[in-house]
Amino acid sequence: MPHRRANLLLIIAMLLAWAATPHPAPAASERLPTQLSDAPFGLNTHLATRYTELEHMDVPASLVAQTGASWVREDIQWWRVQPTPDTWDWSYTDAAFRALLQHNINIVAVLGHPPGWATPDATDSATDVSFAAPDIERFAVFANAAAQRYGHYIHHWEIWNEPDNPLFWKPAPDANAYAALLKRASIAIHGVAPDAQVLLGGINPFNIAFLRQVAQAGAWGSFDILAIHPYIDPATPEEGNLLAAADGVRALAAQLGPKPIWVTEVGWASGPGDHDAVGMLDEQGQAQMLVRGLLLLWRAGIERIFWYTLKDDQNNPYGLIALGNGRADYSRLKPAYYAFQTLVRQTNGAEFMALNDLFTRTTVLDFETFGAWRRGDQPNGMLTPTSTQTHSGRTGARLDYTFPSRGNDYVVFLRDRPAFIPGAPYALGVWVYGDGSGHQLKLWLQDATGELLQFTLGTIGPPGWRLLEAPISGIVPVWNRIRNAGDGKVQFPARIAALVLDDGDDQYSGSGSIVLDDIIALSGPEAYDFQLRQNNTTIDILWAPQGQRAAIRTQAEQAAVIAIDGSLSTASATDGKLTFSLGPSPIYVRHSY
Repeated sequence: MPHRRANLLLIIAMLLAWAATPHPAPAASERLPTQLSDAPFGLNTHLATRYTELEHMDVPASLVAQTGASWVREDIQWWRVQPTPDTWDWSYTDAAFRALLQHNINIVAVLGHPPGWATPDATDSATDVSFAAPDIERFAVFANAAAQRYGHYIHHWEIWNEPDNPLFWKPAPDANAYAALLKRASIAIHGVAPDAQVLLGGINPFNIAFLRQVAQAGAWGSFDILAIHPYIDPATPEEGNLLAAADGVRALAAQLGPKPIWVTEVGWASGPGDHDAVGMLDEQGQAQMLVRGLLLLWRAGIERIFWYTLKDDQNNPYGLIALGNGRADYSRLKPAYYAFQTLVRQTNGAEFMALNDLFTRTTVLDFETFGAWRRGDQPNGMLTPTSTQTHSGRTGARLDYTFPSRGNDYVVFLRDRPAFIPGAPYALGVWVYGDGSGHQLKLWLQDATGELLQFTLGTIGPPGWRLLEAPISGIVPVWNRIRNAGDGKVQFPARIAALVLDDGDDQYSGSGSIVLDDIIALSGPEAYDFQLRQNNTTIDILWAPQGQRAAIRTQAEQAAVIAIDGSLSTASATDGKLTFSLGPSPIYVRHSY
């Protein structure tokens, strides 16, 4: 059919214009738009604080621009710009911001890292960096000064970095103290930049206790964007269930007032690093995790996602650029650099259509035959059949709970005859009608060796039916090995032994009810199809962590295939299908659907 062939030739011609070599630099006319919907991927760059060549700041800034990133996250470290109460030195920040802004790159400025003279810690060196909680009024003066200097150019301000992390708020994280700092800094910034957007300081989203306490301290209205750092490495994005990373904070926001959610840090290292002392990934593996992780976070409804980081640190190779001979050496671009560049180019301006997979979904337990369940030792709830609210059929399971203390409350329901799970599924899921509590639903699996393992299915969201899914193929941490601790990996055949509801954070006290229905097993080949639409072109981003042959439907006779390094090839269709041997490295398939 000539029109299909013409469309393909047009697609290939456009691609060849920028993909004549695997790693081209974008032309000035090829600048990516900066709308939130069109450019979701950014970078942590740290030029102002980690690049040593003041007069040559455009060297790293140009490499940032060539990735296509329209957004970066940069530090304004207080101890560097105000080393003494009467001394201000903005030289490195000026140079970095000027270089980035000249490339039309938007900046999120992170305010933090006080000097010792501005903290109450007597052991701090007066002019050196401190991670102690600072004097709030002095911090407000610093925030105001930064906004006065850069407020015409920078419109997004993140208050502190990981205030819930004991490494960055000493002597220990304090939600009330951080809330006070956040409120005061927000006022100081808006005093000189009324239209500024304030970001929360990048918290761990897998425990919402800190965020809940910040809200209880009256600071929910003091920030505009909820920033999280959902590190799951060395687990893969699929094994770590990155799709559910924001569920807890989103459930809390549904109660207190919705806010955009940004991931201001996420990454995988290409060797031993902070989160992986062994170094499970090499540089190619890091590139693969980058594409899969950022796509799944985008699918999870994250508005903007910043990769950590642009350049490797000593003993912490999270960067797109190798450490080389030190902080000024930007000569070796890693595979992750090209993977990020290709991801941005292929997704720019595209509309998300669907995340498809090849899983077979089999119902394990539908509650039509309710069976016998007995409560564990904690008298914190009841599990009863209900016909009032069901996802399918006539009967679901109503779980009523009362968590009386501000400690770790939970309730366990053991099935007298554990439910057999057919085959060896990749994941399990359950349909849940939530109550907005943010509690965690878990289940216990009894495997073929008698080991009893606990898996977290997900976070209870607002009212409405939602499928909570969790992989069960990885190694279970020691603290989730309930009985007969073995290798921590499910050996099939396995059975569902219990359902557990655990309080979302230990500060919660109260009661509620949820409804469960249709526990399902996800089996079959593990392969993913992240489908986008760009004008008249369909873009299928395909991968299979363990390798898999898969096919997609098309109206085209041929399609353009782009590897994660940007290299181009073509594929021919047979009987309206394009067939690929997939692996852990995603490919981009552009065709007319």
